[in-house]
Amino acid sequence: MNSLMRNILLKRSVYSFSANLLREEDLMAILEEGKQLSNVASNGAWYFTAIQNKVIMKSFAEISEFFAIKNGTDDFLANRSVIKILDNISTLLVISGSGDIKYTEDAANTLFGSMMLAADSYGVKSCWLGTRASLMEDNATAIAELLQIPDEYTPLCVGGFGYPIDDDGVKVTYMGNVAKIIR
Repeated sequence: MNSLMRNILLKRSVYSFSANLLREEDLMAILEEGKQLSNVASNGAWYFTAIQNKVIMKSFAEISEFFAIKNGTDDFLANRSVIKILDNISTLLVISGSGDIKYTEDAANTLFGSMMLAADSYGVKSCWLGTRASLMEDNATAIAELLQIPDEYTPLCVGGFGYPIDDDGVKVTYMGNVAKIIR
């Protein structure tokens, strides 16, 4: 089995990380791999904000959770405390893009998925937390201000990275007959 397929099969979101911050070289390598993938919607650059400051993470979580509850969002983050999740993440990554937000948001989520796979090659685990539509739509301006994101960019996707507490027990799960081909 090739390494990419192995990584895809073993990829699981992790929500509990060690307290260790990502090594600078691991963080920079993951960001560099992300920078190589252009924003296909406008062929422009992405703007990455990597947050390791717990005070800023808490502020981000409070803004996000307030809006999830206010809007009655019935998603993962509304049902589970954003603040609690961020307590266990050493690095929060916000991907921002410019251009037609509908297509750029889809591309940002695809980009984060690629970065999750790349991170695994450095021993870094990850979890996808949400999108502009589910997490930040009504408060993208407040988040952009908090994170000092340039005006021409909109926060689109957020996820976490960190070193796993325990990587033992991760096994390939047989998915059974989950595909159907209609010809």
